[in-house]
Amino acid sequence: MNCKLRNCIQAAVSGLVLTLLMSDPGNAQSQKRDHLTEKEVDLIREVQEIDKRIEVFVKAADRRLLVLTDPNAIQKKKEEEIWGPLPSGSKLELLQDYKKILEEAEEKLDDSLNHDSKNPLLDKAFKAFVEACKRHIPELKAHSSKLTEKREQRALAEALAEAETVAKASNGK
Repeated sequence: MNCKLRNCIQAAVSGLVLTLLMSDPGNAQSQKRDHLTEKEVDLIREVQEIDKRIEVFVKAADRRLLVLTDPNAIQKKKEEEIWGPLPSGSKLELLQDYKKILEEAEEKLDDSLNHDSKNPLLDKAFKAFVEACKRHIPELKAHSSKLTEKREQRALAEALAEAETVAKASNGK
């Protein structure tokens, strides 16, 4: 990874982490809920390479959007063996979980960057994360007319803002 690209990634990830630190911590109820399922936590612990870890975070975020879009969604048996049951929760909880998943992925990227900025897998992980967030933005926007409660609308706005922040981070390259 060349120096200019590394500096760009470092600046983008640092900006994302700053956004995370300045974000609203939410209410006490949302802080008690774990944003990842047990199986997802296990998968994150199992993989040490940053690109594989980001893949797990992206899949976890995808799963929240799937359930948000189709509460009756089902998954293949093999996928359930690997990932566990689909996440559950209200629209509000799924949106809050989605945002927290993105924030945790940002933290992992930042930690990896600070630990080993020359890691060739960082660029791959960053690109995969940005592309996933770009893919998620239209999915999130499609829910704006379906949410009637103010808390759900706010959670959607925050989730969308987080995805857009990540997507825009690639513009500096």
